[in-house]
Amino acid sequence: MKGLTQTHSLFLSKESIMQATHICLLFILTSACTAKKIAVKNADLLLEHQIEKHLPLYSAQRKLLSHDVNEFLNEQKPFAKEAIPVITSMELDVNKVDEQYSYLHSLYVKLALNFSKLMSKYIAPLDQIQQKEFENSLKAENESLKYSKADDRLEKIEDRFESFFGTISDKQRKIIKEQKQYIEERHKIRLARRKELHKKFLEIYKLDLSEKSRADYFYEAFAEYQRSYPEGGKNIEILKKVIPTLSASQKEVFEDKTNDIKDILNYYLETHY
Repeated sequence: MKGLTQTHSLFLSKESIMQATHICLLFILTSACTAKKIAVKNADLLLEHQIEKHLPLYSAQRKLLSHDVNEFLNEQKPFAKEAIPVITSMELDVNKVDEQYSYLHSLYVKLALNFSKLMSKYIAPLDQIQQKEFENSLKAENESLKYSKADDRLEKIEDRFESFFGTISDKQRKIIKEQKQYIEERHKIRLARRKELHKKFLEIYKLDLSEKSRADYFYEAFAEYQRSYPEGGKNIEILKKVIPTLSASQKEVFEDKTNDIKDILNYYLETHY
């Protein structure tokens, strides 16, 4: 589902633990038809792998995670059903961007919060050794973001554009580069918000709480993180500049990608995990 929001939010790297599902969706999108079905069928394994890359779990915890990931994937199917007709009716029309963006974003936020419940369940019981490893991992990610290059961020945005529209034109590349200051401001906000969230994580670990209460505290930290995310008005503004510049071939690529996403969601609905 993150990939669906990304269709309308090409210029905003939304920082979220939902990055795991984003990686899975991009992997599936770049696969052939038969491979897409296989990838969807194995979405549980892909998602487990991404979670385990972020959380230092013991073998018993990983076994439980496997069950919970399957349950999570089965329970999120109503979102796919809700998204399919929206994607089907999607148009590259500046007069419809606001409505479509807002609707897909609202679906994404709901899904992100549901995923946060799953993550909170596994962050809460980490022992002191695991907590330290988790803390070091978060610090390393933040350091990597802190020293990342502005040009690399612009390049990633251009790559994201091309993943949905095909080869970018000079005019479109110019529009993106004109947003450099905005992109850098968002990057600073992203890093600051991450650090604040991680600070709350460490504070929660210091509290004398039951595992259930601790999970609730972590979920509330995630929820507040989502609620405090800046509005996407600037993204909509940029999209309205880009849409009129799209060529016929770029619109065809976009249509192919949205059809791919619909196929993936239909495969997902047919799959029981």
